[in-house]
Amino acid sequence: MYQREHDMLFASLRHHQPINDGKRMATSTLLAIMGRMAAYTGQEITWDMAMNSQERLFPDTVDWDGTFPMLPRAQPGVTKFS
Repeated sequence: MYQREHDMLFASLRHHQPINDGKRMATSTLLAIMGRMAAYTGQEITWDMAMNSQERLFPDTVDWDGTFPMLPRAQPGVTKFS
């Protein structure tokens, strides 16, 4: 598996044809996020729901005092999708 990956990388460099895996990586990342959303809420999450979600997992501002608001633990069927 790794040998084939390296063969393709070196061939793309030699022929000046870059490999762009950006779409595949973005798609797989969103799929993982959707899995987390489904596990936390107990709901079926669609692509559009995930793309339009207003969920914030990180504070808007970070300062040096290191305090973060603690979110309640997610519970399937109790935690609401946002």
